[in-house]
Amino acid sequence: MKFEKLHPRVRVRIAVTDGVDPLAALAEGSADIAVVGRTLKPEEKDWTGTIVGWEGIAIMVNASNRVQEVTLKQVTDLLSGAVKTWDELGGLEARITIVNREEGKGVRPYLEQLLNLSGKFVNGKGVVEPDKEAFRVISGNLNAVSYVNLSAGVGNVSVGVPIRLLAINKVDPEPANVSSGAYPLRRPVVMVTKTPPSPLVKAFVDFMLDKEGQKTVLEEDFVPLVVTK
Repeated sequence: MKFEKLHPRVRVRIAVTDGVDPLAALAEGSADIAVVGRTLKPEEKDWTGTIVGWEGIAIMVNASNRVQEVTLKQVTDLLSGAVKTWDELGGLEARITIVNREEGKGVRPYLEQLLNLSGKFVNGKGVVEPDKEAFRVISGNLNAVSYVNLSAGVGNVSVGVPIRLLAINKVDPEPANVSSGAYPLRRPVVMVTKTPPSPLVKAFVDFMLDKEGQKTVLEEDFVPLVVTK
């Protein structure tokens, strides 16, 4: 990482805590920075949160599916099971196959929160992980639908994987629309530190906001703070 080159005596260690609250590690002192997918609550005043990027969440269908776009309400109806056939969304008269992601991991908990559907997703036809398996399943099933990190989805579309990312509320699922806030399914990537942070921790957060740090955000399949079309 470029930060280590700027600070030769520093080593940055990243620990993935999927399904575990990273703020607990910050509180107990085993981490200097926690990365979460939400802004801080008013009662979390002992910490400082800095948004360093965004994660878009895309609704993914087979490339041969006639459906091109949906509304946010239709996404809710789709994943709650209220909508059961594609013709209700302008597609063929065929039953919808929901392919879920693992509960409590990846983009699923954030999508549940955004749609006010925590614990209410329809069971669907199984659970797939990781992303590459979701792409494989959707590309091989005309009637399937799932959800995925938007940047990863865009990357797979660009190399010819036969999937489509649906526009929502007439807004295309593109990184520029995620960074601007026009695309509705996004969550912030927030770096949380103790207040006040140590000089070195503050330097790292500042680095992530700068050009080189924003490149790192992009490399990790997140959306930088500013993206131009």
